This record gives sequence, structure tokens and C-alpha cells, in this order.
Amino acid sequence: MSNNAEKSLLSIQEQINKFDNKANSLITIVGIVFALSLGILDTFNQFVGIELTEELQYKFRLLILLSTLYFISFTVELVFLILVVYPRKKKEGQPSLTYYADVAGLSKEQIRELLRESEENSLATTIDQISINAKICKQKHRFLIIAIWSLIPLFAFMFSVFFTAIL
Repeated sequence: MSNNAEKSLLSIQEQINKFDNKANSLITIVGIVFALSLGILDTFNQFVGIELTEELQYKFRLLILLSTLYFISFTVELVFLILVVYPRKKKEGQPSLTYYADVAGLSKEQIRELLRESEENSLATTIDQISINAKICKQKHRFLIIAIWSLIPLFAFMFSVFFTAIL
């Protein structure tokens, strides 16, 4: 196997791990912020059982709108972060020794045969792995970028709900 091919594969796999780690950290942060912000829902209790003036009706409607946008934004954020860490499945085709599900379904003799074939053509196997991992990496990167940009409306709506609730 080519040393450059091996370095390339390891580099791409490292980047995939970095994207997964970033997404996991963001899931934790967003989850904590969301849990803490649920206390704002108690604000709706101030509107229960009282006659709402025009100003309070406006505040109540605004609070419902901003809360709805906040929950939608949170859901979108979480979906993209989960898509980053969601395990990818191998496409249909020839069984691969580098994909655990393929290997699990093979007999020992089939594994031996694939090992012989891959040793004979190790560069082609490595190139396939580089290609597969690069596609996975690109998709994870795209989802992570969307998730990061989705933090802006998430926090904007969260602060809007908070300030509307306290004012």
C-alpha cells in the first residue's frame, strides 16, 4: 500500500472524528441550554386566570410566536447535529473487509478469499476507502456547517423569548 494513500486515508478518518466530536459537544451544549430555557415556560402561567389587557394580549401572542420559533429552531439544530454523528451505511456492491456489517455476514473462507484479493490489489482497496471516507467527511462537514449557522437563530429566538418573558 502506498504511504501517501495510507496518510490520506488516516487524515480523512481523523477529520471525520473531529466533526463527530464537534457535533457531540454542540449537542451537549444545545441540550443544556434547552433544558435551562424550559424554565421560561413558567412565564405562560402569568397569563392564566387573569383578564388580559390589550398590552398583555400582545405580549402573550408574541411570547407564543417566539417560543414556537425557538422550538422549531431547536429541532432543526438538533436534526443537523444528529445527522453529523449518524452512522453511515455502506452502499450496495461487493463485500468490503473494511465494513463491519459485510465482514459479519461472511464465512471464514470468504474472509480469507477477500484478504487474498485485497493483498493483491491493496492500492485499489485503499483508494476505495479514501473515496468512501471522503464522501462521508464531506457530508458530515456540510451538516456541521448548517448546524453551526443554525445556532444564530436558535440563540436569537431564545434570548427574544427570555426578554419578552421578563419585560
